[in-house]
Amino acid sequence: MQPVAANERIQLLDIARGLAILGILLVNMTFYSSSLQAIQFQINLWPDFWNQAAKSILSIMVDGKFIAIFSFLFGYGMILFKDRALEKGRRFVPLYLRRLLALLIFGLIHGWFIWFGDILVHYALLGFILLLFHKCKPKTLLVWSVSFLMLIPALMLFSGGNAGATPRLSPEFKQLVLQWIERDQAIYGGGTFGEIQRQRVSDWYASALNQIAFYPQILGLFLMGSYIAKRKLFHNLSGNRSVLIRICIWTGSFGFVSTLLPIVLEQTVGTNAGGWINRLDVIRYLIGNPSIGLFYITGLALLIQKPSWQRALRPLANVGRMAFTNYILQSVLCTLIFYHYGLGLYGQAGPLAGSLLAIAVFLLQMVLSALWLRKFRMGPLEWVWRMATYLSISPLRKKGITSAR
Repeated sequence: MQPVAANERIQLLDIARGLAILGILLVNMTFYSSSLQAIQFQINLWPDFWNQAAKSILSIMVDGKFIAIFSFLFGYGMILFKDRALEKGRRFVPLYLRRLLALLIFGLIHGWFIWFGDILVHYALLGFILLLFHKCKPKTLLVWSVSFLMLIPALMLFSGGNAGATPRLSPEFKQLVLQWIERDQAIYGGGTFGEIQRQRVSDWYASALNQIAFYPQILGLFLMGSYIAKRKLFHNLSGNRSVLIRICIWTGSFGFVSTLLPIVLEQTVGTNAGGWINRLDVIRYLIGNPSIGLFYITGLALLIQKPSWQRALRPLANVGRMAFTNYILQSVLCTLIFYHYGLGLYGQAGPLAGSLLAIAVFLLQMVLSALWLRKFRMGPLEWVWRMATYLSISPLRKKGITSAR
């Protein structure tokens, strides 16, 4: 099977993937440069005004939104992959199983040897479950999606849990956490490669166990993407404009109200509204964030119907066409910047500096992606992934372009 031709691609999906790559990098920058213990126990290492302002902006506009987009697009991609496989007379299930297995192997290599915060392993494992739904009708996919998305929020609201509260640590335990943070700083910021490798694997296990708790949320987003794909809402943007406007308005309104309301209550009422803030935080993090992610996608779908916006957003499409390569490249570049076997800047970048660095890395990726795609059909890791899926060597270089002699 040949690579997907440029005119067969849905440009919106590439642009959304490119934007998601930026958002994920903005969030992951904290994990690249700070101790996992500081993040898990919400130890504030950068209390000054500018870093807190940057952190607040990320919390409102970025955190949880772009990983939701990535998850949504994964589910959308399965249906698109199936449709194109069937069009070319190929058996979908064996192809997709090999695709997931290859993704699992990539994820393990990434998580164990590059950066512990890998998401690919979880996507691959949940992809095997997603495959069970590929024959479902759109309405069935929607019902299952909403059910999975509501499962954890319902359980947390019923049990009185809070998705985003700062944990209350005893002075003794906080001191222990601070010692763990110092240990991580010493290892990642000044340790040998072997010490960093051992800590990376340890953090991978801890991060993976935390991620499992959110499997229903991720699977729900996969299924929502599959539902939208089966409805073909993004195949004909102008024909589905009215539907997209309604989705954009409702998801944006709900998402931002659920995000801002607990913040406003906390600032105006304070601890007197603690119970309500806890409940609203559950809705904010587990339902509001994915809603804003869907708002971003449908907003892009409406914008790119205008030629001026198409031209402005086209550089994002280049990054999105190489999303797999760019995701791994971010980990390589950022660990080289922060870990001791690179520049050793671990622990020296707060939210503001990390965000500026993330933007700089992304701009570099935009340039590299554009240059690469002038000569090649797809990213290098996409090419390897494709070969593992189809068990054949696809042409990488574009026709009419030969290597220099």
